Amino acid sequence: EGFYSLIEVRASEGLLVNPIKPAPVSGGNVETTQRIADTVFKSLSGVLPDKVPAAGSGTMMNVMLGGYYKGSYWAHYETIGGGTGGRANKDGVSGVHVNMTNTLNTPIEIAEKDYPLLFTAYHIRYRSGGDGKHKGGDGIVRAFKILAETKLSILGDRFKVPPWGLFGGKSGSIAKVTIKRKEGKIEEMSGKFTTTLYEGDEVIIETPGGGGFGSK
Repeated sequence: EGFYSLIEVRASEGLLVNPIKPAPVSGGNVETTQRIADTVFKSLSGVLPDKVPAAGSGTMMNVMLGGYYKGSYWAHYETIGGGTGGRANKDGVSGVHVNMTNTLNTPIEIAEKDYPLLFTAYHIRYRSGGDGKHKGGDGIVRAFKILAETKLSILGDRFKVPPWGLFGGKSGSIAKVTIKRKEGKIEEMSGKFTTTLYEGDEVIIETPGGGGFGSK
């Protein structure tokens, strides 16, 4: 309460952060909040250069799956972390949730037990963090094959504009989602989409790394 009493937010009606009904706000708590955090941190970096890190991965990378399997409907929702930005005295951290994400990892064993999924990769996305005196943390690669017809929706960001570096540090890598169809077709997806997957299709999700801090 004391913290909020010191801050006044001014946002004209009709802006993305103060929409007028019936404007859609479904991604507000998961993606718009990430942009707000980035904006605030970058603004503060000009007056607190030793306290503010470069941009982190900047997306919750929301992954929503569901369908009908073994006689019943199922649904699975998870978010995937990335890399934090480099700091004035340290490199960023790899493979963690950043800013607004703050959710627990879904164990592969549980997901495979309950859903028609077979995970094919889960590891650090090496060299995805921005270069600099202090490097940005690396993102995550999480991939899985589908064992039955499934609907997939992804709501993510940082697919076009990468997480920024500070004071000469380089930007982190942008996000990437690839669908490899069973018959061999490869589809590079955008940050927001819904599609139908079929048995044997593989989804590869690569989250952004954080920006670097300072010139080498």
